[in-house]
Amino acid sequence: MVRERRERETLLDRENTKPVTPGRDQPSLPDIFAEMRFSTVLILSLAGACALPPPPPPAAEFLVSAGDQTYWVRSDNSGLRIRGSPLILARTGGRYYEIFVGEVDRSFPKALLSGERVFRRDLTTGDSTMIYDDTAVVSLAEEYHRQHPKARPLGPDDDPDDDVDITAVGETDILNVLGPYIALEHRISVERQDEHDQDDTTRAVIDLRNGKPVELDHMLRDPSVQEAAGEGGLVNRRWRHDGYDVISRYDTLRKMNALALRDRRGREWKLGLVATSFVQIFWLDKPGIDPQTRHALARAFNDATAYGETIQQVSRRGAKVKRPIRTAGRQT
Repeated sequence: MVRERRERETLLDRENTKPVTPGRDQPSLPDIFAEMRFSTVLILSLAGACALPPPPPPAAEFLVSAGDQTYWVRSDNSGLRIRGSPLILARTGGRYYEIFVGEVDRSFPKALLSGERVFRRDLTTGDSTMIYDDTAVVSLAEEYHRQHPKARPLGPDDDPDDDVDITAVGETDILNVLGPYIALEHRISVERQDEHDQDDTTRAVIDLRNGKPVELDHMLRDPSVQEAAGEGGLVNRRWRHDGYDVISRYDTLRKMNALALRDRRGREWKLGLVATSFVQIFWLDKPGIDPQTRHALARAFNDATAYGETIQQVSRRGAKVKRPIRTAGRQT
């Protein structure tokens, strides 16, 4: 009996220790890991399904003016909606203005004289007003006409002579807009046959309300500029509003400013990155804007987008908006 029991134990051991064929008698390693991955994903999916959805942003509506771009921001329970447009926007006296550059040509058959002026356009009325003239080019044209009284100005379809006495080109860049003030840079290049060439660069701050130049210190002391610029410095800034704030932080990695919407609990929603440090916020809610102003802003956004990048130009030193002056409005 002992011998029979030992033989049965030996057979049992052999059955338990027989070779196992992978893929038929037990799952292979890849199959095991596949099942583990499936289980893990399933668990994570179930865990994610139990998590609360992110909170909606606070109800808000405002404009972000950042250099040569303006962004229309709306938020509510459905989320954030941001629309950008190549529009240089300014506001003063409760009215919104588009700032743009228009060309001036004072050429003669033997004198090519062209420059650039800066205009403001009232978005509600459509009226355009010159706030900065290219006086350098205008003065050269007047001087040339005194020296050559019989010379007639070139018409739009006229061609100059092949051999001209003088060529002068003036360029005006809009560097920044802050409150009712505009920082400009003007460059002029003059070439003469007598080789008395000239290259000059000047900068100025212009009050768009009257077109007069002002000192930089005067602009910085203006309360309207301080309100438009927000609290803090150029690195970290904050614009306070009823129920929410707009925050700007400098991103040292991207060398840009990161904007965010923040509610009263300190929760933030990213708005995006802007290249300029001169950012303004125009509130469109609390109090809300009137229907006429809202329609004018929407039309300006659509028109500026239609102009495209061929109209909205960014030079090496600043922003430049060049387009024909509207004939629908009155130019003063």
